[in-house]
Amino acid sequence: MEENFDLLAQSRANYYTKGSPIQFVKVELLKGDQSGDIAVCLSFKNISSQPVTGLLVEFKCKDRTGTVVCQDRFEYQGLNAANGQIFGSDDAVYISQSPVGSVEVDLLQAYLADGTALDLTGYVRTRLPAPKKLPEDLARKLSERTGKEGLQFVPQVLDQGWYCACGAFHPREESGVWCSECGSDRILLQNTLSSMLQAAQTAQQPAADQQPTRMVPPVRPEEPTRAVPPLRNQPDPSYDVPPLHPDEEDDADMTLADDRGRGHYSAPRGYKAARDLYEEEDGYEEEYEEYDDEEMDPRDVIAEKIIRWAPPITAVLCAIVALIGFLLA
Repeated sequence: MEENFDLLAQSRANYYTKGSPIQFVKVELLKGDQSGDIAVCLSFKNISSQPVTGLLVEFKCKDRTGTVVCQDRFEYQGLNAANGQIFGSDDAVYISQSPVGSVEVDLLQAYLADGTALDLTGYVRTRLPAPKKLPEDLARKLSERTGKEGLQFVPQVLDQGWYCACGAFHPREESGVWCSECGSDRILLQNTLSSMLQAAQTAQQPAADQQPTRMVPPVRPEEPTRAVPPLRNQPDPSYDVPPLHPDEEDDADMTLADDRGRGHYSAPRGYKAARDLYEEEDGYEEEYEEYDDEEMDPRDVIAEKIIRWAPPITAVLCAIVALIGFLLA
């Protein structure tokens, strides 16, 4: 009775063979439904321009502790793998009763359709960076948008080649933008993912009418103002008087006194205060004497006498001038 094997686990190669026309793609572990044995199957891809009819490889299987449990060679025969085609997954290279932790593969020789045998031992294996995983919701939407299943990774371009969203790596030697495994277009994948990310970012931003606005007071037009001198002993409103503190009162008083000499003083109240300020600023000196209300200033007495006697004296002088003029005529 034939035994069926179910897929137990699979893993893509984390390296590629730079310049080689044959690339190691992935390893699959299959478990027999009756015996429980583990079958190790390897997959390869032809990126040469000619079909591949055979391939010789050497593999090394290790258990989960890193111990080598099998190291052998295997030759694939009767192939007809065209450019971009994957082959080898139908043949088990090793059967084990215990789980396999990792597999290393070395490419030895490839046989082409024209009978040419290519030596593959001179190509060096190059380590690949791990592909970036997409969030589950974004991966699901990308699969729905493109109609492809299994798109779980970020499509990205590297120096060595490019990763498809399905996780397949395509070296630079493999020309073209189409994924040979899932059939996706690299440029279309990148544009689709970019538009989805942009739409998600736009949806997270609040609408313009919902964004908080800052209230700015309106600018009042400048109006002409009339300068009115402030009252004496009150500070000019335009001058910022420092607050008085118990230990700074002298300094505050001195500041105000100094400001008076620079035009930030308080205007005087009354004639005597104005006279004092005028004398202090312009250097004008004049002596004043104080009189009581009942005592008249002598200068006022002289002015009163002049006002009283000026008209008659003027009339007499005019008569004398007229008489002298008549006599001389």
